[in-house]
Amino acid sequence: MSRSFKRKINWLAFAVFAAAAAYAFWKAITPGDDSVGLIPWDKAKHFIVFYVLAVLGCLALPKSRLWRIGLVLVAFGGLIEIVQHFTGRDMSWGDLVADFCGVTAAYAYSLVGAIRRKLPAG
Repeated sequence: MSRSFKRKINWLAFAVFAAAAAYAFWKAITPGDDSVGLIPWDKAKHFIVFYVLAVLGCLALPKSRLWRIGLVLVAFGGLIEIVQHFTGRDMSWGDLVADFCGVTAAYAYSLVGAIRRKLPAG
């Protein structure tokens, strides 16, 4: 592994990010328990999970472009939906949209800040 690659990763944050992603994947492909739980709406769960993954991804890969991390996370959400189809769970475009919205919401503040810095003062 090159030295520059090592400096582009916050290893502790990356370990937490990888563990969270693995847990999200496991929870997504194992049979659900149909209980209401703390968050009763499935799309809100998707939004929150991918919001948290996006924040963790940003912390784990501080020199990476947000759009690249976001693209990988949305692809991860797509992979989850495909695998769910083969494990007896429902595959849903709505879940993928909720994943995308969670990633977008996590990065919105940074994107707005970048746009504001490029605008002329006045």
